[in-house]
Amino acid sequence: MLKISNRQQFTNYVLLIGAILVVLNLVAYNLFGRLDLTDNSIFTLSQSSRDVIGKLDSKLTAKAYFSGTIPGAAANSRRYLQDMLEEYQAYSAGNFKFEFVDPDEDEKAQQQAQTYGIPPVQLQVVENDKLEIKNVYMGLVLLFRDKKEPIPVIQSTQGLEYNLTATIKKLTATNLKNVGLISPESEEISTQNLSRFLEQIYSIRQTTLTTDIPDDVTTLILNGFTDSLKSEELYRLDQFIMRGGHVFIGQSSIKDFLQQGFAMEIKSNIFDFLKHYGVNIGKDLVIDQKCSQIQMQSQQGFFTMRTAVDYPALPMIQRFNPDHILTKHMAVMKVFFVSEVSPVEEGGFLTTPLMYTSEHTGLISGPFFQIHPTQSPAMKIFPYGPKSIALLVEGPAKSYFSDSSGYSSRPGYIGANPNVRLIAIGDNQFFNDRRAGGVQENMDFILNAVDYLSGDEELIQIRSRDLTQRPLETLSDASRRSWKWFNLGMPVVLVLLMGIFKWRGTRMRRKILEDLYAK
Repeated sequence: MLKISNRQQFTNYVLLIGAILVVLNLVAYNLFGRLDLTDNSIFTLSQSSRDVIGKLDSKLTAKAYFSGTIPGAAANSRRYLQDMLEEYQAYSAGNFKFEFVDPDEDEKAQQQAQTYGIPPVQLQVVENDKLEIKNVYMGLVLLFRDKKEPIPVIQSTQGLEYNLTATIKKLTATNLKNVGLISPESEEISTQNLSRFLEQIYSIRQTTLTTDIPDDVTTLILNGFTDSLKSEELYRLDQFIMRGGHVFIGQSSIKDFLQQGFAMEIKSNIFDFLKHYGVNIGKDLVIDQKCSQIQMQSQQGFFTMRTAVDYPALPMIQRFNPDHILTKHMAVMKVFFVSEVSPVEEGGFLTTPLMYTSEHTGLISGPFFQIHPTQSPAMKIFPYGPKSIALLVEGPAKSYFSDSSGYSSRPGYIGANPNVRLIAIGDNQFFNDRRAGGVQENMDFILNAVDYLSGDEELIQIRSRDLTQRPLETLSDASRRSWKWFNLGMPVVLVLLMGIFKWRGTRMRRKILEDLYAK
């Protein structure tokens, strides 16, 4: 047992303990651990973020402008952000610093925040038993050399790590990769939502096949075509692939006229082109018992009623390839008027199906499709198992025009590419903000795919940790009935058991008292 016999010994021991604590704190500043029991460890910085912050070769500063009067629920975002910034700092080898600024009572700080692109936002707060609207600051700006990138509002922890790491990656990159967007001019398609998300990491170029695709575009996103392309347009797309460009296309064989209640089969040479590159687009309309709902109007007397009905032509996808980085953490997606996408037999490519419909799938044959959800008998028949609706194709390929002497003899013609990379999904307007492109879960897959095609897989791992939906497992009618009666009967059984237990306890105490006082 340690004994202290004099004041000098006591002083020495105190100094020794203090020195040990200082050393432990210095070591713990860069070496620390955390027990995170959440799914996907969402409260711990991912390895990808550590790699990105560890590559900093110059000072990066984060200035977080947060009001001190933020109400309880929103204040969680501040605490989460501070924990995350502390981890970034710990893994940055001293190149990352952060500070929090409260602009509430500081006009200079308010002006500075707005200069950085961080405006005040309005939140409802309860003060003095009254509901009030207050202007608060909840934003952050990253400063690197002479560049700045703001995150104007941080109201949720959802996707915060991805936003921070993506912004850091964009801010510190010397050359942003260019992604081209192509949509048929005849279709009313909006890609503003898609562009907004992609601009976090990439430089977006609105592109067309009527002119040469710029040499600095590395990845092309194409909404599906509803007519044949001109040979020159196909040639430009082919040569883009041959020179090493990667393609992500949403293409089905169905053109829908939803308001009129029918659809037509698309006739286009794009299907032969895709088949050359290992992708076969089926001609049937794929329907699924597991689907989204739409609002239908019905007349009942003098009243017009709106009811939600299942619409099998809008499959809800919950079966994903668990072994590929693109889809291993996906939970749900929504697609519209989709076609089966399968690999071409003996194509010579490495093909990877990425997602499937459910085990209750139907096919409606064309060329004319009745798609009214209540008037089409085919919408109620689901005799098939899962069908693949998205495919990744990789491997060597020859040019689509290799047998054409007129094109293959052109100056600059490229005849082969040893590493083609193409993703096809059987939804003709998958990138349309008004359709599938407006669904957040779909956006996660789109961003994953563009990252993969662009060779930027670090961000996929971060994004995949934030699942916005966790759909319940579908049960059979018999299972639902069993659980229903179990839930109804179990409380009654528990009450009876508790009553019996209390009755036996009372009876035993009575017997003990009778035996005790009877003597």
